[in-house]
Amino acid sequence: MSDAYIETTVLTDILLKPESSKHKRATAALKRYENTLLPVYSIKEWKAGPLHNFAYLHDKLVFTKSFSQTLNAISALGRGTYLKSTAMEALAATATTLKAAPQKYASLSSGDDDLADIYRLALASIIIRSWRKRRNITTRVVDDLSCYVEVAPRVGQDGYFDLTPKECDGDQECCLAEQLKSQPTLLEALRKAIPENSGRREDQKRRQALKQLIKHPKQTVDRETCRDLGDAIFAFFCPKTAVILTTNMRDHQPLAESVGKKAEKP
Repeated sequence: MSDAYIETTVLTDILLKPESSKHKRATAALKRYENTLLPVYSIKEWKAGPLHNFAYLHDKLVFTKSFSQTLNAISALGRGTYLKSTAMEALAATATTLKAAPQKYASLSSGDDDLADIYRLALASIIIRSWRKRRNITTRVVDDLSCYVEVAPRVGQDGYFDLTPKECDGDQECCLAEQLKSQPTLLEALRKAIPENSGRREDQKRRQALKQLIKHPKQTVDRETCRDLGDAIFAFFCPKTAVILTTNMRDHQPLAESVGKKAEKP
């Protein structure tokens, strides 16, 4: 296929992991396709997930004013949690940025508080720069969400990042609702592709969201239901002439195949 529909994990690898092997693979993968399509749903998920977690690390450095205390706070996070793993990736990305431009931070010493400042400043640069680049890495941005407003991350007077809004407008129905409800056969295929006995919370919530759309089409599709649909959104809206480009084949491959589409790794 000549087109790729860019999923959140690939967007994250390109924007937030400079000079890493993941970044290089994802960037090279885009060149395989004639057209690369970035749905705004990817941007929304990226901001609410990975970018939010990068901002968490920045804000923890602001709060502790100590590099060592920040490391201790990350270590204390739940084992195997997404926040912990992303915070560690944020540390690695920041270290890479510092290595690439050491002269930019040369005026600061290597004390614990100064090291916190160095990482905070470099991390803020990654976050702001990634936002500016988000719509420029693919040939097209597609599937705009009229119920979601893209507002740039900003640092408040307290020094903390403000990423609001990270969700769709809660006062109106999801703008994807009409299209989703118009194809109950596709929704049912997606629901059956998710193991009924899966112990994963996200699978259970996705099955329930799809069931709600199928059984109760007159009910309002709110932002929680939209969020719970998650990966199913990509399989539903990906054009038949495109593949879903993702590092998460475990979830996307069965969903895509259930509706006659494909998923590929970078």
